[in-house]
Amino acid sequence: MESEQQWTFTQKQLINDYRIYYQNMGLLVNEIDSNGPTGKMPKLPKKPKQRLSDVYGPKKVNKEEMTPQELHKYLTDNIADVNHTISRETFSQAYLLFGNESETNIVEKLNKGIRNLKRQDAQTLLIHISFGHFLNLTKAWLENERKEGRIKQSWSAWLKEKTGYSDDHARKLRALAKVLHGYHQFFNVGLPLNFILRKLKEIDIMLQIPELNAFWRGPVVLPTTNDLQSSQDDPMLYLET
Repeated sequence: MESEQQWTFTQKQLINDYRIYYQNMGLLVNEIDSNGPTGKMPKLPKKPKQRLSDVYGPKKVNKEEMTPQELHKYLTDNIADVNHTISRETFSQAYLLFGNESETNIVEKLNKGIRNLKRQDAQTLLIHISFGHFLNLTKAWLENERKEGRIKQSWSAWLKEKTGYSDDHARKLRALAKVLHGYHQFFNVGLPLNFILRKLKEIDIMLQIPELNAFWRGPVVLPTTNDLQSSQDDPMLYLET
């Protein structure tokens, strides 16, 4: 009978490091419990730098990772037509399915819905980039106020008290704006915000390429309220079978 495969010295060391870490965490929790609600928070034990899952080998390569050129093409392929606005009243009634509708009509509704989703995603991205930039400006202002002694609170505490807004989310928007502020073509990208946040490092790398940087820095003309057309101007087809 073959013997079981043994851990390497490095793997075993990592396992032991985590065993000690969790033992110490258990002792700390017991100490907190014993001290009661008026006690002081003990110092947390230092967590190992490596993840415990690393004992099974390196992290798998992200299959979704794109080259800068592939990412550029994907982003440009998803630029939305932002010259249309979405009427909530009309939109809420537009996506009903009737028993006598043809396949042609249903497919048209699907494609129209996707176009509207892209418009909404582009609008969301514009707002989040712009607000993220304002958060960065406000944080810089607050740091100066703290330096001058006019405000004592930390940024996260001040933001929470004054607005109720958590810095956990604000941090994501500030990071978004640090990369994308000034790249106006992103105002028209009709992709979900979570996708853009997930790809932010790759986008940052993409923008280091001069010709791609120039494209995304290119000016855009944001339509005014008077210029906007209703997305319902392109009427749904209601064809009877």
